[in-house]
Amino acid sequence: MEMSPSKADSRGAYNPQPVAMRAALLGKTYLSGAGFGRHLRSALGLAVQSSGAGEVRALRDVSFEVARGEAFGVIGRNGAGKSTLLQILAGTLQPTAGEFSVRGRVTALLELGSGFNPEFSGRENILLSGAILGISRKEMEQRFASIVAFADIGDFLEQPVKTYSTGMMMRVAFAVAISVEPDILIIDEALSVGDIVFQQKCSRRLHELIQRGVTLLVVTHDLSFVLSMCRRAMWLDRGRVRFIGEAGACVREYVTAMSALAGNAPASTTEASALELAKLPEAAPLGMAGCERLGDGGVRVEKAWLLHADGTAAGGFRVGDWAQAVVLVRASRDVNGVSAGCELRNRHGQVVFATGLRVARRLITSLSAGGSALVAIRFRLELQPGQYTLDLGCGAGGDSDNTWDRVLNAAVVELSTTPEQEVVHGLVRLPYEISIGRPA
Repeated sequence: MEMSPSKADSRGAYNPQPVAMRAALLGKTYLSGAGFGRHLRSALGLAVQSSGAGEVRALRDVSFEVARGEAFGVIGRNGAGKSTLLQILAGTLQPTAGEFSVRGRVTALLELGSGFNPEFSGRENILLSGAILGISRKEMEQRFASIVAFADIGDFLEQPVKTYSTGMMMRVAFAVAISVEPDILIIDEALSVGDIVFQQKCSRRLHELIQRGVTLLVVTHDLSFVLSMCRRAMWLDRGRVRFIGEAGACVREYVTAMSALAGNAPASTTEASALELAKLPEAAPLGMAGCERLGDGGVRVEKAWLLHADGTAAGGFRVGDWAQAVVLVRASRDVNGVSAGCELRNRHGQVVFATGLRVARRLITSLSAGGSALVAIRFRLELQPGQYTLDLGCGAGGDSDNTWDRVLNAAVVELSTTPEQEVVHGLVRLPYEISIGRPA
């Protein structure tokens, strides 16, 4: 299913802020089995007569804008064209079609360690990186202490880079990138390596840079990073833009599509005719008329309920209460492998709980056009008091015939605690045991 950019114009623009990056109908075609002349012209971005044979179109008609000071995420499966796009914007690769513009000093973290001389020490490579970026040696020496402190690799600073682990190399590369005061910072998966403490340190620094007006463009498979860091995001699929819009909506659209395509391999399915008869809840269903929906609706969430354990309509919950999400799924055409589920998010948009038929490895074998199923999910709210949003959805089919429907913010879950209850200090309350003993 091809989708148009959401709540954006054809270039993905969303506000009148000065534009830091703009792409218009960008395309990139790689040639295989061609002569040296065609390869050279393609690499230089010059026109090459298309033969059709042996061509790989990495990007097709990609258009978007990123405002100055915005954090913009790019997501998609491997081979979607994400890295190719970043290389073009960073100036290391020429497009074969379309136009793009980048305004300001650009620092790019693309392939880990690119631009580093493996025979040079960390110290020498830091100074070399500054020279490549057009920064004088004197300026780099003034910034050297802060770079070393952030990288925190100890005595390895004086060792050849070829002896570094990927995590150590990332530490140095990231420390240099954030120290040279870029206008635009482009990152391609670089933060996926390294330990969690350093990743958190990097995230805090990126937030600081964005607050100071630095533009961030990041390609990542870490969807939680996109949700916490980016205001908008773009989903690339097979070189084309599938979605541009608010980061949460983009991630949800992508996750839903990926779940419909694959998800967890189901261990078994249940024939619709073999399902036990279940009555619809007596409580009033959720009012979903004003909710944003994603998907094509080949299967659809027709009605839904959020209930207490006793089946009454949910007003508010206490920490530790059981809740029920009930979803009535209806098919508008014949579908196979039907699933339904729910997702609970906190105020930062982070998923704190998600489950459904696909996760439980129990799909409904098929539904004929007009057929329906009632799916009830019961879960315990061992969470920090506060407000959470509930997304509901369903899907069916495989790679070529997938279909889905997702209702965003179908309900707000209000969770409170009583004075006698134990305080939940973290995001969730896990089962635990504490023992005290006297040393032997």
